[in-house]
Parts: sequence; C-alpha cells; structure tokens
Amino acid sequence: MSLRVPDVSEDSVLAVRDNLSELAGRAAYRHRALARVNPLDVALALPHDVYSLGLDQLVRGATLDDAQLVGRRFLVMAGGDAVASAEVARDDGFTATEGPFVAGTARAVAVAEQDPATAEDDYEVRVLRVPALYFMALWLSGGSREPDLVIPMDPAPEPFSGGEKVRPEELLDRLAELARRRLEFDDIG
Repeated sequence: MSLRVPDVSEDSVLAVRDNLSELAGRAAYRHRALARVNPLDVALALPHDVYSLGLDQLVRGATLDDAQLVGRRFLVMAGGDAVASAEVARDDGFTATEGPFVAGTARAVAVAEQDPATAEDDYEVRVLRVPALYFMALWLSGGSREPDLVIPMDPAPEPFSGGEKVRPEELLDRLAELARRRLEFDDIG
C-alpha cells in the first residue's frame, strides 16, 4: 500500500518545532514526554490533514465529503515511538497532545499497512474527528480510483472498536445514531 501525505513546507515544520519547544519548556510540562526529549531529536512524521464533522451534520446524513478541513497534524516521534501529536489549525492555532489518540493513530496506520486487501492501493492519509463524540479515525482517501477506508482509533466509543476497518457508509450510519442519542441527551439536560 502506498500512503500519500501532503507536502509540507520547511517553514511550517520549523513553526511546529518552535511551538513544541516552547510548550516543552513550560513548568506544567516538565514531567511529560515532550519535556524529556530534545526538540532537535524529534522527528515530525506522517503529516496529515484533519477533518471534522459535527453532530448536526451527522444527523442530517453527512458524507465524508461534508467533513470540514480544520488543520494539519503531525506525529511527533522520538526514538522510533510516537510520543505526541502536533496540530496546526487552519485559523493559525497550535495544539500538542500526548493523549491516547497518538498511539491510536500509530496503531491504525499499522493496521492499514498490514492489510493484504489494500496492498496494491494508493491512499491519502487523513484523520476524521467528531469532537462531541470523542471520536477519531484514520481516513484513507482513495480519491476517484479506490474506495475510501476508515479505521477508528482507540479509545473508540461503542459500537466501534479501535483498529477495525469500516466502510464509510457504515461508519457514518453508526456515528449518526450516536449523534442522535447525544443530541437527545443534551435536550433532556
């Protein structure tokens, strides 16, 4: 399988590195993985665009084409391990996290790369996020040549399982049901 990632300028890589260095230098980060590694020794890997869907969109029957591009994300690698992710938002915001979706991203990529069914295919690496459901998935976009493939990341809300391959239509049906339940719950409270 060939995984395509977007072109990244040297300026954007330097900006991410500067932001990571500034973050790692904060007192609140001194016990975190980012503070324990030399910013010059980390590698920024697997740049990918991040897309988002909202609950209302899902309930109305959104497709992956309706997802909004919200930023670009990198895995921050140290010693061969993903220790964090760094995201540059389209509105110039920056975030870094060491949360569970970092390992979830690495695992989803490994699942995709080991799938013999897609060994000959060419995919663009993306991430789909539904913030209100605490849901993230690796979205492999086949463009016009191959069907898309989506792999939910751990920790995945039920009825999903991290690392399972899901067709986009099935994924969106399940997400729509979760969105309906969430909106109903919010209306009650």
